[in-house]
Amino acid sequence: MRMDMLPTSPHHRLELPAALGSQLDDFRQHVGRVKLLEAVAAAAAAVVGLWLIAFALERWWDTSTLFRTALLGVVLACAAVVPLAIYRWIWRTRHPTVLTRVLGRRLPHLGDQLLGILELVENRAEQTRSPALCAAAIEQVARAADGRDLRVATPDSRHRLWSTVALLTLAIAAGLLVLYPAAALNTAARLFAPWHDTPRYTFTVLEPLPAVLHVAHGEPFMVRVPLAARGRWQPPAGEAVLGTNRPVRAMLQDGQYAFELPGQIEPDWLQIRIGDTGLRIRVVPTLRPELIALAARVKLPAYLGRPVPVKKDVRGGTVALVQGSRVKFAATASRPLQEASVDGKSQVPSAATISSPEYLLEDSRTLEFRWRDKYHLTGVAPFTLTVTAEPDQPPSLACENLPRRRVVLDSEQLVFQIKAHDDFGVKQIGIEWHGLDQKQAVAKASGERIVAAGGHEKMALDVAGTFSATALGIEPQPIGLRVFVEDYLPGRPRVYSPTTLLQILDAQQHAIWMTEQLSQWHRRALEVRDRELQLYETNRQLRELAPIELEKADVRRRIETQAAAERAGGRRLSHLSRAGVELIRQAARNPEFGVGHLERWAEMLKILREISAQRMPSVADLLKEAAQAPALASKPSASGKKAPHAGQSRATAAGNSAAAKPSPPVIAVPQISDVESSHGLAGPKDQRQPPDSNSSGQPSLSLPVTTLLGGGAENDSCPVKKPPVKAKVEEAVRAQRDLLAEFEKVADALNKLLANLEGSTLVKRLKAASRLQDRIAGRIGTQLDGAFGLPAARVGSSERQVLSELAGLETDGSQNVSRIMDDMQGYFERRRFMQFKTVLDQMRQFDVVAGLRQLGDELPAEQGLSMAQCEYWSDSLDRWAEDLVDPASGGT
Repeated sequence: MRMDMLPTSPHHRLELPAALGSQLDDFRQHVGRVKLLEAVAAAAAAVVGLWLIAFALERWWDTSTLFRTALLGVVLACAAVVPLAIYRWIWRTRHPTVLTRVLGRRLPHLGDQLLGILELVENRAEQTRSPALCAAAIEQVARAADGRDLRVATPDSRHRLWSTVALLTLAIAAGLLVLYPAAALNTAARLFAPWHDTPRYTFTVLEPLPAVLHVAHGEPFMVRVPLAARGRWQPPAGEAVLGTNRPVRAMLQDGQYAFELPGQIEPDWLQIRIGDTGLRIRVVPTLRPELIALAARVKLPAYLGRPVPVKKDVRGGTVALVQGSRVKFAATASRPLQEASVDGKSQVPSAATISSPEYLLEDSRTLEFRWRDKYHLTGVAPFTLTVTAEPDQPPSLACENLPRRRVVLDSEQLVFQIKAHDDFGVKQIGIEWHGLDQKQAVAKASGERIVAAGGHEKMALDVAGTFSATALGIEPQPIGLRVFVEDYLPGRPRVYSPTTLLQILDAQQHAIWMTEQLSQWHRRALEVRDRELQLYETNRQLRELAPIELEKADVRRRIETQAAAERAGGRRLSHLSRAGVELIRQAARNPEFGVGHLERWAEMLKILREISAQRMPSVADLLKEAAQAPALASKPSASGKKAPHAGQSRATAAGNSAAAKPSPPVIAVPQISDVESSHGLAGPKDQRQPPDSNSSGQPSLSLPVTTLLGGGAENDSCPVKKPPVKAKVEEAVRAQRDLLAEFEKVADALNKLLANLEGSTLVKRLKAASRLQDRIAGRIGTQLDGAFGLPAARVGSSERQVLSELAGLETDGSQNVSRIMDDMQGYFERRRFMQFKTVLDQMRQFDVVAGLRQLGDELPAEQGLSMAQCEYWSDSLDRWAEDLVDPASGGT
């Protein structure tokens, strides 16, 4: 708008002078520049300052997204000052009226004038009414403004200050950008894009740590924070705070910080501060992983015949396995594992299972299991497993009902129970026997038999074993019998039971042996009888004692001793009866024993059992009752006071106060008595009392009366009973007398039976001696092929040994025949059977003992002649045995 342009017509519009317009344009541009510079400087200072604030804050903690977003809002708000300044000081001031109002703040007068002429210029009505006047006014204001510096009216501005601050902050920012470009750019990126998950740059760089840290429950733990080498700042110390606990400091050592923290039982947060960086970790107390199962998979050695592996639970920490096994262990933890090792060698776990390599077990060893779970927790301690390599143990063997020593018939079947056990299978069970007597004329027994076969899976066998000499072809002789068991270990010797000594006898030999056993049993029975006789005599002596003597303590102890001895005798007789029953049972297996003998013997045993079970205990009971019977006491007066008494009593018997009946109180009256003793046994029935003249029962004074002890008859009007001790002893003596009478009958019957058996035994003994000579002759015949006709020096060693053994048998045979002749002599003197006398005379006439002895001396050198003599003596002994058959056949 130009000020020199005046309206030339009514329709021409007035304008500001050009000079004034130029002044106003300069003023507007100046104000715009100043205010814009101020706004830009302030905005730059604010934005850079906020960046510096963010840079500084980022050095100490990781600002949150919300904080950075708020800070970004402040930055934007500060940056909005520039457009606001452009709008206010540039855009709005383009209108003269706004500019005039700004100028009027400093130059009010000039401002008002300028505002007035601007209204005139813009108001056409005023211009039409007085154009000249308006122009003059405009001209006047223009002259007043001409030459004046309108810049002095510039509003207050701090553009220099903000420029200085902006330059200072920019310099600082530039310096930081030059020195720490990564940190500066990281701050800018996080500040101007807070919605992005931009990691915070720190001068102290730590190696990554898990966001959640599982620690051992209730145990102090250590957190190691490693410092990355790429960091520009390595603080000498760091600080950690767990929950509400006190801070814990740790120094930098070996590139890491080790914080020792207390045990926790509840989850909590761990705050770690190192330099300008920090960590926030969730600490979760967790129970340590433990092994909940440990199993061994065992492949047994091939010789055991078990191809399927065996599984064993070895949680106890020890396991014993057979040598040569292949074993693999599998341990299961309480949670999945991250790493594990067995015996120092790393193993890759499968979930929660640790598998060891397969070991060939030759020697004992120790394995150590270590593990770490997915939370990096280890076990409380390594698990140590002791593996013991044991050799395959031999099987065990036990035999029931197999005695250590026994005499059996060759036809008898011996039944016993065999129990065998082996950890890895019993192969077989058997019996083995061998002859023991080197001098037997029969062939020496030797052999074995399998009783039961086992199997690889049969660890225990319980079988019944039987032995019968006849069934196994064993001739009568003493043998050693053993049970054996085998397992599957190659080369393992058999395991044997203790040797059972069996004396195998044929029927006649067994009959001889049984007769000897019966004779010994008979002697023991007679010893019991003799002991009972002694007790009977002692009891009779006790019975003869006066009643007053029986009341003494030592006598009662003797009675108690007699009762105990009687019971002991009953027990001995009971044991003897059971032994006799067993002997009869054994004799019944032998057909050589007559049925009549066995039946009579059984009857006698029945009587002895009745004596031991009833009669002898009855006697003992009576004696015990006698020992415990109540003592006798004198009868007191009814009033409790003794009446005056004169005279003397020479009786040794005592009354029984227990039998007295209570009577009404009576008055004590002086009495005169004269009692004479008697040779009879005194008892309560034998005592005499003077007749009572007073029928009312009251005592009266009377003349003295002389009475006799035991002089009255049993049917006296005032009977007196015997003392209880005396009565019981007498009753025991009577019962014992009857018992002994019965025992004598049994003893007599047994004597007759044994005498008859003895005669039969003599026949069998002669028959046995005859068979011995026959066997010796047979064995001599088997040796003639290699020794006949040769001098003794040229006979082979084996033949000489056999002939020497046979010579010893002949010597023993001569002694046996000598004993038979002695027994025959004794039997004849007891029974007076003439057949025994005749045979005995013939044996003496032929001098059989000397002949057999001579035969033993000549046998090694004269084999042929000796064989003939053996046959001769065999026939002679057999013939003499036949001559004795009749008197010895009473039991058949």
